[in-house]
Amino acid sequence: MIISHNLAATSAHRRMQENARNNSSHLQKLSSGQRIDSASDDAAGLAISEKMRAQIRGLDQANRNIQDGISLVQTAEGGLQEISAILQRQKELIVQGLNDTYTNNDRLMIESEIQELTNEINHISQNTSYNTINLLARDDYEILADRSSSSTNTSLSEPPTIPTVQKTVVYAASGTPPEARHLTSISNTSSTTQTYTNTNVITPITSQDLRQGYNEYNVDTYTTTKTDTERSVYETLALTTDPQYSAPDYWYASGMNTTWFGPKTLGRVYGTMSENVEVDGMMRPVEYTSRSNTGTVPAWDHMWFPNTDVSIKRLRTILPDNSMQIEYIINNGNPTDTNLKLSNLINPPDNSVMTDANGLLIPNGVTSINSPSGNTYTMTGTEANANITFDNSLGSLSPTQLAIHNPAGGQPTINFDWDVNLPSQSSLTFAFKYGPFSLNLDVFERTNETEVSTRIETTSNVEIKDIDYITPKLTVQAGANQGQHMDIPLFNVQADELGITTMGLLPPSIQEQALSRVDKAISKISSIRGIYGAIQNRMEHALNNTSNATENLSNAESRIRDADMAKEMLEYTKSNILLQAAQAMLTQSNQSPQSVLQLLHQ
Repeated sequence: MIISHNLAATSAHRRMQENARNNSSHLQKLSSGQRIDSASDDAAGLAISEKMRAQIRGLDQANRNIQDGISLVQTAEGGLQEISAILQRQKELIVQGLNDTYTNNDRLMIESEIQELTNEINHISQNTSYNTINLLARDDYEILADRSSSSTNTSLSEPPTIPTVQKTVVYAASGTPPEARHLTSISNTSSTTQTYTNTNVITPITSQDLRQGYNEYNVDTYTTTKTDTERSVYETLALTTDPQYSAPDYWYASGMNTTWFGPKTLGRVYGTMSENVEVDGMMRPVEYTSRSNTGTVPAWDHMWFPNTDVSIKRLRTILPDNSMQIEYIINNGNPTDTNLKLSNLINPPDNSVMTDANGLLIPNGVTSINSPSGNTYTMTGTEANANITFDNSLGSLSPTQLAIHNPAGGQPTINFDWDVNLPSQSSLTFAFKYGPFSLNLDVFERTNETEVSTRIETTSNVEIKDIDYITPKLTVQAGANQGQHMDIPLFNVQADELGITTMGLLPPSIQEQALSRVDKAISKISSIRGIYGAIQNRMEHALNNTSNATENLSNAESRIRDADMAKEMLEYTKSNILLQAAQAMLTQSNQSPQSVLQLLHQ
């Protein structure tokens, strides 16, 4: 037994100190909840954890930055949306004002609203801001390249003159001289039209130093077309020998049994004839008439009469001597004899003087002749002449009686009729000749020749805006590391930049350009809104990504830094028991030197 060194106590003391340190360490982790409280706990783990913590805090701030950027883009897009609504209203007003149902005073009211809306566009663009930063009225562009140009082209066109010829027949007094081709009128007119077309495209580009920019390509085409027209009319008057203008012709009025005689284009110049029919003493209207087609020779008509079996076939034949033979073929299908009276009334040419076959004037008053067969009467009018002949030698019956009414101061008329008893189931033919006809006029052909010559001058002004530029930008730090940023371009959408400052319906504005100008402005606003919409969508995806990255990094950092509480509690319990055991053993080891004292006492 030794007393200089108590090895058991020393060993127990060392173990107790070690267990005390372990117990203190586990107690610290349990109280802090972290596995690494100091570098001594895990130097490499601490280094990794600290870098992750810096990244997480950076991502949290980037997340807030992106949300601020989205708010800024929404603010800008809200202003653009209202400007777009204003432009839509302006287009509505322009379409309304272009309608010619409105007067200039009405258009003045429309113009006033258009200008007020233009002023509001300027107001919105100048006052749309975020944190005092103007968003829609920026003029601090950096121009990379300007390929803009303007040109004016003028062209002349003189289409060949194509004459238009119109010919008409003219009846003139005998002895009227012909007229050679001569100018009768000349007129000059001028008209000017203006058109305006526009194309506008904004395209993203990348500069040589890899900066994001835009190309704006805009083409304005102003076309002015001036048309000068000269219209010259020439006239020629020449005698014509075309027989169709002197040969007899006739027209009839349906249902009235009225015939008009005259050459082509001259109506009833040879006179008119009307007919009446009595069957058994009763006036009989025509119930039905069938007629030949135009051009049939001879022309024929079939007439029937109500409540009878009597019919008439009328034949009208133009003869070579320029006269017309008129025949009536009467058929009696009744079972008994029928009395038939066919009465005709001839109105000779206007202002006719009538003579008999011997050239003697028909006296004024009424001249009646029974059975006028073999008689010819001549009618000489101011414009035309005609004869009327009754002759049984035509193979038909002449009228039974004739009455010429020749008033002292008026137009003569000729009445004649056939009054016969028509046996049952028999047929008779009546006839007379009207003509030959002749004109007391010269027939001319008038030629009107219209020559229209035009001179078209077209001036086209083309203004091309082709600019590459870098817009002023706001940079959003969208990540925790350098270079992780997003740019928000800022544009200028004031009225002058949109090209609508002088847009309107009244001078000095050009009305024809108004619609194209407002369409161009709408297109440009839509392009910019599209850019902002794409940026906002990108930012929302970036926001989702930073949130996901923060969550994942936080989980990873927790696995490195945070303490496993159950494990640490287990270790703490273990170290606490060992500490108490070491204390007990230290007490026991201190009892060994006491036995030496017992020996010394003995």
